[in-house]
Amino acid sequence: MIRMVLSAIGFVMVVLPRGVVERAETVAFENPEDATLRRSTIPMARVEGAGYLLLGRRSGYLQGFLGTVVGLIGSAAAIAPRQYLTFGLSLAYENPDDITVKPWVIPGTRALGVLAVVLTVPSLRDRDTE
Repeated sequence: MIRMVLSAIGFVMVVLPRGVVERAETVAFENPEDATLRRSTIPMARVEGAGYLLLGRRSGYLQGFLGTVVGLIGSAAAIAPRQYLTFGLSLAYENPDDITVKPWVIPGTRALGVLAVVLTVPSLRDRDTE
């Protein structure tokens, strides 16, 4: 089930990255109209979607490697969600200091980080038994 969800999210991000980013801005930002995307943001969203597609497949080493990366990124989001978000906004936007996130975004970032770590554990456990 999780693989199907990851694959569906990845597919949408690969095919419609701008729509995903614009929808995420509307949901997460108090002032989405003030956000100025960097030129690299849409291609980065597409690459992220491809990563989700790869995670949605059982592909041996690649899954283990991506699982480890997702686990590390999730750990950072879980431990320091505000700093994680600040860093992410600075990568994706030209004016991150002008963006106001909605109050639920920081705890939501922490929750997604914990979820990423929890979902990574089976991948790492499977790799250790090979």
